Order: sequence, then structure tokens, then C-alpha cells
Amino acid sequence: MNRGCKIMSVCHNFQGRLFVVTGSARGLGLAMAKRLVASNARVVLTDIDEKGLNLVVSDLGEAAYPRKNDITDTQSIPALIKEIEANIGPIFGLVNNAGIFNKKTGWEISNDEWETIVKVNLSGTLAMTRECLQYMRPRKEGSIVMISSLAGLTGLPTSIGYVTTKTAVIGMARSLATDLGPDNIRVNAICPGVIDTEMTRKVFEGDPGRLAKLQSRISLPRLAQPEEIAAMVAFLCSDDAAYVTGQAIAVDGGFASGF
Repeated sequence: MNRGCKIMSVCHNFQGRLFVVTGSARGLGLAMAKRLVASNARVVLTDIDEKGLNLVVSDLGEAAYPRKNDITDTQSIPALIKEIEANIGPIFGLVNNAGIFNKKTGWEISNDEWETIVKVNLSGTLAMTRECLQYMRPRKEGSIVMISSLAGLTGLPTSIGYVTTKTAVIGMARSLATDLGPDNIRVNAICPGVIDTEMTRKVFEGDPGRLAKLQSRISLPRLAQPEEIAAMVAFLCSDDAAYVTGQAIAVDGGFASGF
């Protein structure tokens, strides 16, 4: 990160461009929305938690628009995107952040658990992307960021659903980037390391030793802050990344390059 550009400072100016950030009522998604708003973007925050959305949007001001959305209800997504385009404005960028974690091995996970994590992490992501592209492609500009995970690059124990879907998200980004280059739409994936969020605390609940072991492997020996991932989102959405597409970028404090 540019040492002259502190986290949450306005390093990019999106000049009122409109972004959609999924899963943004809290945690990482909220940090992304805040970063984009701080950089003069307008942001539609979507989440299944309507109450949480309304609470955070009241703090973000007039540049933030809440929209309740169940990412697994893919049939509702075309109407959502159509309404955003009609009532808020043309969508320039999409950040596919909504996701869930399932702590199960391949011999433990049930069919229902498998289908649920695929619906959220993959099918919902594709549905949001597909519908936004109906409007973005004719305009010949835009940026899409997929939030994958370091687990999509390196694997993770007892997490077959999460690892499989987050690996597939990287493939989705690369495939879309190849197809969308002629439309001047860039698609990239971010692979965060271990982030200090509520979701992470739940994953390691009751097993602090495992978290400490993971942290000891990070070259920068600390957990990532959500704002640090949000800074990479802002970069990839900005004109400074105009020649960056089809990439899976690890923001992991050096974890993947360690021992």
C-alpha cells in the first residue's frame, strides 16, 4: 500500500459512479461500502439483514442505498437490478462479497449444507454478475470484483464447501475477464487472508490455538483489518487499475509466500 495513502483516506475519486456491494450490512462488505463512499462513489448495499442495512446506511449518508436481498433467491435478482438501474442510476461496478462458511470435511457435509454454500457463494454470485452485465455491457465500461479467499489458493482444513466454492470464484473471474475484455469490463478476484471480522471469530470459536498457529505463519504477524481489503477493492474498481483484469490477488500479509 502507498505509504502516503492511509486506510480510508480518499485515494481514488469515483465521481459519483454507482457500485453494488453484496453482503454489506456488516464486516468486510460494510468496510468496502464505506471505502467506496469515502472515495465519492454512490453505493447500493445489499444484504438479507434489512434491519442491519438500514442502521449502517443511516451513517453513510445520501450516497448509500439499502436494498434487502437474499442472494440465494436468484429469481428475484433481475427485478432488483432493474429497479436499481431505473431508480438510482447506471451500475458501474459490482463487488460480489456475500458468502458463508461451513466447517465440514468432505465426509461430514450433508447434501443440504453443500447445496446451501454453493447457492450463496457461487450461484448467487453468478446471478448478480449476469444481471448487472445486462446493463453494463452495452455501456462498454465497468469493474467487477469477486471476493474469493486465500483458501481458494491454498486450501483449508475441514472446509470442503468453502474451499471448493472460493476456488471456483477465481475461475469465474478469469473466465468472465476473458469474455468481457472486448466490452472494456474488468473482472478480478481478491483472496483475503485471515481477517479480523465476526465471521472469522465464529470460525475459530473454541479453538484459539488454531487461530494463533495461523497468525504465526503470516509474514506480517497480525490479522488483516477489513479496511485493508477494502483498499484493494477501491484500487481494482478505479481507473488506476485500468489494465488489470483476470487476476486473483492475495491480500494476506504474506501468508501464502511463507513456510
